[in-house]
Amino acid sequence: MMTGARPYDESLWRKEARTPAFAAPPFAAGQADVAIVGGGFTGLSAALHLAELGREVVLLEAADIGFGASGRNGGQVNPGLKYDLPALEAKFGTEAGSAFWRMGQEAPDFLAAMIRRLNLDCDLEENGLLRLAHNKAAMAAMWKAADALEAGGLPVRRLADRRAVEAETGTARYEAGFVDPRGRSVRPQDLASELARAAARAGVRIHCQSPVIRLNQNGKGWEVATAQGVIRAREVIVATNGYTDGLVPGLAPSLLPVNSFQIATARLDEDLSRRILPGRQTVYDSRRLILYFRKTSDNRVMIGGRASFSSSRKAGGRSPDYSRIERVLHGIFPQLAGLPVEMRWAGLVCITRDFLPHYHVPAPGLHVVTGYNGRGVALANRAGAWIARHLCQAPDTVAMPVVPITPVPFHRWREPLLNIAMKGQYLLDLAGR
Repeated sequence: MMTGARPYDESLWRKEARTPAFAAPPFAAGQADVAIVGGGFTGLSAALHLAELGREVVLLEAADIGFGASGRNGGQVNPGLKYDLPALEAKFGTEAGSAFWRMGQEAPDFLAAMIRRLNLDCDLEENGLLRLAHNKAAMAAMWKAADALEAGGLPVRRLADRRAVEAETGTARYEAGFVDPRGRSVRPQDLASELARAAARAGVRIHCQSPVIRLNQNGKGWEVATAQGVIRAREVIVATNGYTDGLVPGLAPSLLPVNSFQIATARLDEDLSRRILPGRQTVYDSRRLILYFRKTSDNRVMIGGRASFSSSRKAGGRSPDYSRIERVLHGIFPQLAGLPVEMRWAGLVCITRDFLPHYHVPAPGLHVVTGYNGRGVALANRAGAWIARHLCQAPDTVAMPVVPITPVPFHRWREPLLNIAMKGQYLLDLAGR
């Protein structure tokens, strides 16, 4: 069942939200064309677009809007999937693979256009994405990616050496890099709250603190049971991502929820702000252990990544995982060593076995969209719009292939096994391989 959620450490985005939290009405049993389980970006985007297509929609969220990854991520709006076009066409076929690839490529532009169309107040910045090589061994893969983007007509800007990277970022830590102009950033909690309000204005009934405890197929439709009552719907979308439990049989063992640990500094003074990320691009580097950072519009440096493969929701603000992230921060920006870290928080990222988003149809009328592997701000919003159009048989330029629910081997022992693997990846990063 979808259980009620235990709070984590408060995120920067919730503490300093610029828009009010979404105020959901009390639960009321009833009927709908589509019931959606999960009030993150996937569920909210699906709900909004279904309502705009004339469907009656109820959305049920176990906690509050933005509680999960959608409200506590790094706010990076990044393009792409894990694999390039040839690999996706080889895996899914030419037509399905190319449509899936387009989803990743189009996602940031789609989200930015939706934010402007709906006038969502979420501090959208369109400054580009910096991809950086942390050692010489990583440069070949990075230049290959830049070549592919340029071959597709995208005007990337190359930073050919350490000096060029330092001028752009304020750190001499990286060998080279390039700027992908499609990168954006948002304040994710504000985006989630604003998206919920837009969906509600479009007619979606949103109920928070309403964990779903059971799904029952009933004739041609579904009964979606909560402790407060039942919603009857023709179709159901499950959009619980890293917070998935046993509601859909077999789904949780097919996913790897892991914490992404994040910290934010105090505000930079004028001199530091001029030198560190003066263009305020979002950044991720080539390490095997994912690392991303940005400077916020109020001049904090925010950095996050995998300090461990814990999936605990009880990570305290002084956890060793945060200390590791702080050491990485000071390794990249030694000039920040004396600046206090004011916020520490974590949230669950949903990793899949093949590192791709998944669309499952485990029963007629039951749809699962999940698994963004750290790229969910753009992808989840695009996937939500796609599933809405798919259910309404409306045309779209992208698609997700249907895949079976497949368990991850040794799922029960995932945390210790993944942490052993993480240590190996860390040593490879240190060795420059």
